Amino acid sequence: MVHVFIVLTEVVEKEDDQFVSTCPELGTASCSDTIEEAFANLEEAIEVHLSALEETGERDRIFSERGIKLHSPDPTEPVHRPIPFGTVIKATTPPRLPCHSDTLRGI
Repeated sequence: MVHVFIVLTEVVEKEDDQFVSTCPELGTASCSDTIEEAFANLEEAIEVHLSALEETGERDRIFSERGIKLHSPDPTEPVHRPIPFGTVIKATTPPRLPCHSDTLRGI
């Protein structure tokens, strides 16, 4: 089994008295009273989301639909995304994902 990487973006925006955190690539979201907690809560939600995709066998379909690329061993292409003023972002690479060699075709 080979390990691969995906690149995800974490975005935090202030909404009223909360900080809302989102991962645009996965559509995962969370919130908290502080920026740091918003990032931490989102990272936990991303891990749960990725685990659920893996357990249900939906990872490849969802990644394909959302344009999430598998990288082996490291991402080689920069990611460019417009960022609204006042938005805090954090680019992240989640834990390595196990991947069977037949999934790596085309990487």
